[in-house]
Amino acid sequence: MKATVYTGLACTWCTRVITLLKENNYEVEEIMVNSTILEDLQTRYDTVIRTVPQVIINDNLIGGYAEVEAIMANINQKSKKQT
Repeated sequence: MKATVYTGLACTWCTRVITLLKENNYEVEEIMVNSTILEDLQTRYDTVIRTVPQVIINDNLIGGYAEVEAIMANINQKSKKQT
């Protein structure tokens, strides 16, 4: 699976979410946010974005670290039930 992570300078949560995604076997593309990129993201997903990281998986805007962590926990819980 592939994830795109929009990051900012000296962003601890950006580093954490990238690590979390990689630990869950995601290929991560990191993009440093600037005003143009931020405006494009807001237009594409029709939402106001005020913080980084912002994570996109399968062309869906997931959100930041907490949202990704919740999704990963849910996926891991489902895979444990199947084994």
